[in-house]
Amino acid sequence: MSNRLKRTLVSAARGAAMVLGLTAFWMIRGASPAGVAPWAVGFAVLFAVITWYTWWFYGDSPKALALQAKAEAKRIQGLGR
Repeated sequence: MSNRLKRTLVSAARGAAMVLGLTAFWMIRGASPAGVAPWAVGFAVLFAVITWYTWWFYGDSPKALALQAKAEAKRIQGLGR
């Protein structure tokens, strides 16, 4: 599994767990479903944006590829010593 996919799935799972946890907490504390829904949807959208950013950040952009190549060159140079 690629690093990009792994980190994106972890981000999505973390967001889903937070939304479910917060919703359960609010419902246990006596909130009505109508009162919880806007907050839950808002947090779900926030975590969806974070997940999208994670997917984009670990993508194959020229900057990311340059940083990966630089890190690889540094690693190889360190092994050659």
